[in-house]
Amino acid sequence: MFTPLAHDTEDAAIRSRRIFQFGLLVFIAFTGTAIQYGMQSRWDVVISLGLGAAMMLPGQWWNYKGHYEAAAGLILGTATLSLFSIMWFSDGLRDSSLLGYPVILIGAGQLLKPRRFWMLLMFMLGCVLLLGLGTLNNWRTGVTPGTELDRLTDSLSILLVNGFLIWFLTYDMHNALSRLRAQIARFHASEKNLTYLAQHDGLTRLPNRMLGNELLTEAMRVAATNHTLVALLFVDLDNFKDVNDSVGHSAGDNFLTQVAERLRESVRQTDIVCRQGGDEFLIGLTDLHGVEDIVLVSEQILQRMHAPFHLRGLDVLASCSIGIAIYPEHGTTFDELLRHADQAMYQAKEAGRNTFRIFSEDIRSSMNESLQLVSSMRQAVAQQEFVLHYQPVFDMHSGELVGAEALVRWQNPKLGMVSPGLFIPAAEKSGLIVDIGQWVLTEACRQMQVWREAGAPPMTVSVNLSPVQFSRGNVEAVIAKALQDTGLDPHALELEVTESTLIRDTEKFISTLQRIQDMGIRLAIDDFGTGYSNLSYLQRFSVNKLKIDQSFVRRLLQGAQDVAMVSAIIHLAKSLGLTVTAEGVEDEATRDALARMGCDQAQGYLFARPMPARDFEAYWRSRPSMRSQALATQAA
Repeated sequence: MFTPLAHDTEDAAIRSRRIFQFGLLVFIAFTGTAIQYGMQSRWDVVISLGLGAAMMLPGQWWNYKGHYEAAAGLILGTATLSLFSIMWFSDGLRDSSLLGYPVILIGAGQLLKPRRFWMLLMFMLGCVLLLGLGTLNNWRTGVTPGTELDRLTDSLSILLVNGFLIWFLTYDMHNALSRLRAQIARFHASEKNLTYLAQHDGLTRLPNRMLGNELLTEAMRVAATNHTLVALLFVDLDNFKDVNDSVGHSAGDNFLTQVAERLRESVRQTDIVCRQGGDEFLIGLTDLHGVEDIVLVSEQILQRMHAPFHLRGLDVLASCSIGIAIYPEHGTTFDELLRHADQAMYQAKEAGRNTFRIFSEDIRSSMNESLQLVSSMRQAVAQQEFVLHYQPVFDMHSGELVGAEALVRWQNPKLGMVSPGLFIPAAEKSGLIVDIGQWVLTEACRQMQVWREAGAPPMTVSVNLSPVQFSRGNVEAVIAKALQDTGLDPHALELEVTESTLIRDTEKFISTLQRIQDMGIRLAIDDFGTGYSNLSYLQRFSVNKLKIDQSFVRRLLQGAQDVAMVSAIIHLAKSLGLTVTAEGVEDEATRDALARMGCDQAQGYLFARPMPARDFEAYWRSRPSMRSQALATQAA
């Protein structure tokens, strides 16, 4: 590609070469003509031509030094003055030397800038005017008329120089046209390349969203004419972040390239595969006649994604989730299909990933409800509509009240008491759980400190932490601030985390949980047995308690298998020196069975339902312990 600097350098080189050539031609012409006039003893002409030829030498020196304008001016001006001298002492305006002025002007047009060119032309006009006036007023003396031989040699010299100049000019024009054609060709190639880059993804070379929009729109136009279907598949990789984090971003780029190749191989040549951005791809299936064709292609894509990806010597497993929208049923524009396919893709994610979902009105309703729920929760956070209920936790052997689990409730002015099972998942998905969880922690610590100052028995308050709080929020800082603001003793706080939280980022959570425990806070694994129960995790993580999930507790008396499961969990905890709490105890038989197995603590409807803070305070103030009840019963 030519640059302005390259153009300037090339133009300077051509100009220098033309100055040298013109000076050389003038030198040869003047020298040859001077010899011819010397043979006729026309020394006045010889002197003029000799001086003119001699002045070509300093002109060439200036040209060599890069003073092109000065060199050209000297050579052209000297030639003009030399020819004027010859005409003055010869035939004047009738002298054949006058033919040399147009030749000089041709050279000046190539070598001089416009201002210098017009100066030279004015100088020539002055010379011609002076010759005319000199002839009219008889100022010219010692005139020697030229001979036919003089005119012949002069004409030949002038024609020769003029011919070379015209050839140089024509040659330069051809070269300029060739360069112009080359630049135009490069411009078209560059324009074509820019258009390609603007419409394609630089990594995978697939069409980007902009070109995909055009291609899908055209496909829908054809489908409307042919009465066929078009399907838009929104493909989202399920574990791209894990690949990037484990093998690096360059390998992640290679991974995306391999995914693009597999997607392209999964469809027909007439179908459309685009990269939406990040780990998202769009596939347009054209000329379809039924939903079964879409299902078949979607299953093929999922199947191809099951094969390992080879990245830096490792075999990496991956999967994807696919959302599908169909033209014209789910939309008649690209944006409509994209929006509905995106919604269907999220439904596939929620269904466990590695699957596909076709958009339906149920999905639309679910998405709208979810959006409304999130919007209402944002208002609830601002308007303090969330409240805490507390469920008592008892020691199975002494019957003493040893703790309370803080459970968040949403008292919506329009909907009433909203179930946690409805709003907690939505809060985690939207990230609002970080703000809600921070409020829950602070409020639970504040309330427990109020009870301790009011004379409550020694007990701890348990607060559940969401995995989102670990991944998005600064959990340690939030906990420290809650304790500092409320003045609660860290030993009176117990934090509950699920097993799924622990396995997300093992090394990170080990260090985080260790620092939390170093504050004096107790840690419990909630819903133990429902996730990734593993002895190695229990050995690595610094926890104090296991809470047996209520699904095992409620089935405890229904079969030997459930008894064995609960018994194994209790023995496992005991072997590691951990406290065991059973959730969901609803009858005395279950309580007695857990006590025989060695369970340490219990909570459930048998003892008390979750209750507001005021009711819980009245509860611990008035209700005697289980042991006191037993002694009173024996005395009666």
